[in-house]
Amino acid sequence: MSQLTSLWHYVNSSPNFVPSVVGIAAAFAGSWGAQIAILRRERRREITANLNSLNESIALCFTIANSFMALKKQHLIGMVERFRATEARFEFFSNEQQARNEYNEVVNVFEFQAELHTLPLMKVQIDRLEKNVFEKLGLGMKSLALTVELAKAIELLNASIGERNNLIAKWYEGPRVSNDAMLFRYLGVKVRDGADEKYKQTLFAIETYCNDCIFFSMHLAQYLNEQANRVRRKHRHHVFWRLPKVAEADFSGAEAQSLIPDVQDYQSWLSAFRRHPTVGQKIREFFSRRKKPVIPLGSPEA
Repeated sequence: MSQLTSLWHYVNSSPNFVPSVVGIAAAFAGSWGAQIAILRRERRREITANLNSLNESIALCFTIANSFMALKKQHLIGMVERFRATEARFEFFSNEQQARNEYNEVVNVFEFQAELHTLPLMKVQIDRLEKNVFEKLGLGMKSLALTVELAKAIELLNASIGERNNLIAKWYEGPRVSNDAMLFRYLGVKVRDGADEKYKQTLFAIETYCNDCIFFSMHLAQYLNEQANRVRRKHRHHVFWRLPKVAEADFSGAEAQSLIPDVQDYQSWLSAFRRHPTVGQKIREFFSRRKKPVIPLGSPEA
């Protein structure tokens, strides 16, 4: 004990003791501050890179949706409408001809124009979008499901377009058929040997898959926009970080032209991703309920 006491007196009486302690404390504080600055810088770079990837993915979704909206506007809307109008005319014509046959009247000729031009295969940046969502963002199950559904819809759409183009090529290159046989094949009319509905079903499949591509790309863009705004709000107190602004996909023009599919057709898919209320939301909802007023027993309302 006496040795420790003498050592303490020796160190305390040394003129270099206080400067040494202050130097050690300053070095520790400086290294700690530098470490915090490095961590903040890395965090800033991480958040900035995340927002840039989100903005890139939103832009990709926007261009993908516009590509399929252009296909729908330039080709599918008019083609499908004219096909269904031809179907309705032929049904009316068939019923009228049956009535004429009963009275041995003259049979008329049904005139129609088959639209047998090929459609282009869709080439969009789905691979780059998948790489962003799967490798860089990691936002959760909904973003992954939307990306998977979009990629699947694009693949099925191109397969249907290819099937229709091959079918048309076979018709042109094959043996010439009568006008009636061509009409039955084009509209998928049921005859004695059955109905050949390949062209009809392929055309309707193209319409369905095109709507799927539009819906899933739009919905993914909106979901990514929500996530990007959430990240930016979370770090808005870092004034000097200068985070990139969030990109927004404006589909108001497409909505005005009725190019957006009805969301009711996808309610069964969307219902699987309904948000469950948090504990705080449940508590606020409980206390926000109105209590029923107490009605006296003798009152008429009782």
